[in-house]
Order: sequence, then structure tokens, then C-alpha cells
Amino acid sequence: MPALLPALAALLLTAAPIAAASPPPLDSLHLESRRITSAKGIVIEAQEGWLGVPERRGVAASRRIPIRFVRLKSPTRPDGPALFYLAGGPGDTGTGAVRDPRSLDLWAAFLAAGDVVLIDQRGTRDPLLRWDWDGPVPADFFVNADTARAHAMRVARRGAQAIRERRVDLAGYTTLESVADLEELRVALRLPRISLLGFSYGTHLGCAYLREHGEHVANAILVGNEGPSHTYKLPSAAETQWARLSRLAAADPAIGRDVPDLGALLDRVLARLARQPMTVPLEHPVTKQRIPVAVGPFGLLFVLRADLGDATDLPVFPRLLWSIEHGDSSALAWFVAKRAGIALAARGMSAATDAASHASAGRLALIASEAPTSRFADVVNFPFPETAPVWSPHPLPDTFRAPLVSDVRTLFLSGELDWNSPPYQAEEIRWGFTQSTHLVVRNAGHEQTLWQNPGAVPLLVDFLLGNDVSTRRIDLPPMRFVPLTGRHPSPSHPSVE
Repeated sequence: MPALLPALAALLLTAAPIAAASPPPLDSLHLESRRITSAKGIVIEAQEGWLGVPERRGVAASRRIPIRFVRLKSPTRPDGPALFYLAGGPGDTGTGAVRDPRSLDLWAAFLAAGDVVLIDQRGTRDPLLRWDWDGPVPADFFVNADTARAHAMRVARRGAQAIRERRVDLAGYTTLESVADLEELRVALRLPRISLLGFSYGTHLGCAYLREHGEHVANAILVGNEGPSHTYKLPSAAETQWARLSRLAAADPAIGRDVPDLGALLDRVLARLARQPMTVPLEHPVTKQRIPVAVGPFGLLFVLRADLGDATDLPVFPRLLWSIEHGDSSALAWFVAKRAGIALAARGMSAATDAASHASAGRLALIASEAPTSRFADVVNFPFPETAPVWSPHPLPDTFRAPLVSDVRTLFLSGELDWNSPPYQAEEIRWGFTQSTHLVVRNAGHEQTLWQNPGAVPLLVDFLLGNDVSTRRIDLPPMRFVPLTGRHPSPSHPSVE
């Protein structure tokens, strides 16, 4: 079977590569004033700029890198604590909102509480930290876990070596270095106090900033919580999520009679793929040739794990399994194409940052103890922890992952169906917070907890204005599953359209 071709990366990576930018002068703070307009016609005065910081503090010869940001100016509360937005990933852009007028409408609402500072964390837009695989990819990458691990290790080793040969110091890409970036930016912008809004990995970064500089924080909003010790996920969390999904599917009037036990259906499909992997076509982006790729139990579990916390994909999971059992590969092909980029590229910023955060010996032992009874054991943290030493030979010490105690007024927000950062993780973190509220958004997955949740923004703004939101609720509509056959306008999913 032909191997996946390297050029396929352009089609399959989940985020388009960022074009290289001219290197700015990095010896000081740089600001440019601009005026931007949202989709609803809201005119926002803004400052766009960067702050030059050392790539690795404590190393005299370290190169300087830019921390890019956009400051949206509040017309009504310019003296309120500025809100620092800490994006997820690690590696997601914070400043991308200025290129999307619809996102600006969302951020404009926050200006009622003060300025908003959208931040690209270190390395987010640095093309030197991206490396594309240039060799053949094993045809059985999505069939065999051992083969997938071996290939992932080759990608990590070659990618890390290539990035280091570009004179990038990967040891500088840690959450603690990003904490220092945030503090330098706060000082440079002459902000005595700030508020934090962290999403996903941004909550991990936010916790670290609160530990180091909590005296400068007026309010913190942590959405989709990844605490200091939560970088690596638990197999039991994936199994719990699958059991919850199975109950929801059984109760759904559209599919419940045919799928009374989603776990049993998954086990049947895994057994089928173990006997005979299913071949799915992927289109070559240049030649437009369709390349056959085999998918076995590992590949199916990997694509399920990747979207197990996304309530936009969960509704089609029963149909995905149903179609495989009945010999239809079309839905599976869509999900494999969505996630095949993991075999085709190395992203140094996110890999090094997660590897440096790593896990305590106790967390690793817990993961290992749960593995024998979990279907998801091989994929729950793939390609970590095996590749972690390649990116960060000396991870951050256990003091970084220690429980956090804080007096900062904090709002925790979790999605009921979020396996990436389940609500109990927020409770683990919250126990050390003396002034906190935790709200769970019913029927929300990871992304739906904030960005696909129109009811969240007014509540968050009220919290930033000092109001008590502890009795408020944000409920999304109950999830409706995609029917097992046919095409339907609602609910539907791109994989079956």
C-alpha cells in the first residue's frame, strides 16, 4: 500500500501554517495605534505591537523573540483592570480576533469592564518552530499503536533536531517562561493590576501566573480547566465520557432503539478492524490522486479521543461506528483526514511547552494503573509521554505542579461534556482558592463552554464588573444525535453530508 506522501500535510493539518514575517526590532516595546471595526459596526480604538523578550532567561547569548499582542481600548472604563486573554493549545493565536470581525463583536462586550489585551504566547507565530515531515509515512500508522509510536518518535527527533539547527532554544518554551513574558508585558504597559481570562491550556498558564504574580491580579476567569498537574489525561476520564455518551445515545429517540449500548458497538467495531483494517481514501493536494490508508483499532480510537470532548462531533459518533460496522468508510475517512496531520509535522512550541509541564511520578503511576482496563490507553496522551524527553529533557520541577493556593477572586467555568478538561479538574484546583465560583455549562463540550456559547459572555462581563454570578446558570440545548442512515438537515455533520 502506498505510504502517505509528505505533501499531504498541506491538506491535513488542522491549522494552516503561518507565513514568515519580517523580524522586528526586539530591543523594546513597540506600539502602533489603529482603528478596527467589528462585524456589527462597532469601532474599536486599539494598539497593536510586540514586546521583545529573551528566548531563554538566564542565558546571556539568548536570542530575543517577540510577544505579539493587540490592546483593545475601553471607551467607558479605561482605568479598569485590563483583561489579558490566555489562549489554548498551547500554540493557539490570541491576536487572530483582529482579523475576524465576528470575533471582535465578542471581545467588544468585554470592553465594558476595561481594556482587553489579546496575546500570542511565545513561539505562536514563529515559523522556525514548525517542521514538516519529509519522508514516507508508514502505511499502517493508523493500524498499529507500536508503529504509530515509532513513527511519532522519528518525527519528534528529526523535528526537534531541525528546529534546534535553526538556533532555536527549545528549553525556552515553557509555561514559566510564558509567565515571565506576561509579567514583563504588564509592566511595559504600565498596568498596576490585570484580570485573566484563560481557556484550556490558557488556564494552565493562568494558574502558573497566579502562583508567581497573584498580587497583580484583580480577577481570574478559567474556562476548561487544566491545572498545574493536568497536562497528561487519565484513561478513566475517557472511559467515563464514553459511558456518559452511551447513556445519552440510548435515550435518544432517533437512534436509541438501534444503539442501546454504544460501548458494545464500539467493542464490536474494534474487533472488526482488528481482523480486517478498513481502507479510507485521502486526496493528494497537488496531484489530486486518492491515496488509500488503512485504519485499525488504534486509528479509530485516536480520532475518537481527539474529538471526545467536542460536542459538535459527539453527535455523529454513533453513526460513525454504525457505518463502519456496516462496511461504509465515508465518515471514518473524514475523521482520519481531520487528524492525519499528527503524522506529518512537528510543532515545536506546543510540543516543548507540554513536555516541560510533563507530569509528576504519581500522575504517571495513576495513568499506568488505569491503562489495563481502558480501551483508550494507547491514545489518551499520544504521542506523549514517550516523545516528551525529545522536546524537553529537563521538565519543570514538581513544585510547578504542586497544589495552588490563591486569594484572587476567580470564576471557574466547565463544560458538562468536556473530557479534555472535565469539571472535576476545576474542583481539584478550586479547593485552594478562597474566593471562587464554579459553574458547569450543561450539554457543553470543550469548545462550547466559551466560544460557541452566546450566553457565557454577558455572565463573564458581569463577573469582571464585580457582580456575584454564583447563582447563574448557562444551559445549552440537549445534544441531538445524527440519525444512523440518510441525510438530514438537522442534526447533521460534515462527515456524512
